[in-house]
Amino acid sequence: MKSEILFGLGVVVIVLVAIGAYYYGASISKTMEYITETTTITTTITETVVETTTIPSELSPVEIEAIRYMAEEEKLAYDVYTKLAEMYPDVPVFANIAKSEATHVSAVLSLAEKYGIDITLGEPGVFTNEHIQELYNQLIDKGSQSLKDALEVGATIEEVDIIDLKDWISKVDHDDIKQVFECLMMGSRNHLRAFTSTLKNIYGIEYTPQYLSEEEYQQIINTPMETGGACRDLGIDVGANITAPQGPVNRPW
Repeated sequence: MKSEILFGLGVVVIVLVAIGAYYYGASISKTMEYITETTTITTTITETVVETTTIPSELSPVEIEAIRYMAEEEKLAYDVYTKLAEMYPDVPVFANIAKSEATHVSAVLSLAEKYGIDITLGEPGVFTNEHIQELYNQLIDKGSQSLKDALEVGATIEEVDIIDLKDWISKVDHDDIKQVFECLMMGSRNHLRAFTSTLKNIYGIEYTPQYLSEEEYQQIINTPMETGGACRDLGIDVGANITAPQGPVNRPW
């Protein structure tokens, strides 16, 4: 009788152990499934964040500043040359380069429109940027003194443009902004060639660079006009066809 009772107890113990093992195993299995699923989700989120942060979707503050600044700087060139063209109508270099500068302003404004940057340019001779406003006033004052001074003003503007554009190009990341700025800089090099050759042909004066290094200046003026085929596709006139007078002009000043 005792052996039968012991046998029965043994069976119960075995059954209980089996049941416990089953539920314990099931619990471990579910826990592992949860950990695996959680790990998978975490990995997916991490990968998505990395992909999102490595693809630039909008302009940086520096790029926005570059577009705003160059819109007014190109307008400065256009406004100054338009004013000087009125003062010295017998020297077409001012009017011709003003036409080229008009396309430069439009190109920068097209970038602003593309990226939703609100830019409202002022009336002729009016600028939001205080530095550019002061520069405009100084250039008009100097340019109104004589044709020689006016041509030097033109060369100075193009020097400043080249330096500023090089600086902005080194700071922006978007290829379309770089491409437009490269075209503007090509135009500035051509305009610099036109102003300095006009100064030399009329007055026999070699222009002395005010901002560019002598080496960079000489490298520019001793190379031919750049045509900029890709720039034409963007609607940018780089001034490749602007020529200087070949001798003295009729000047009442």
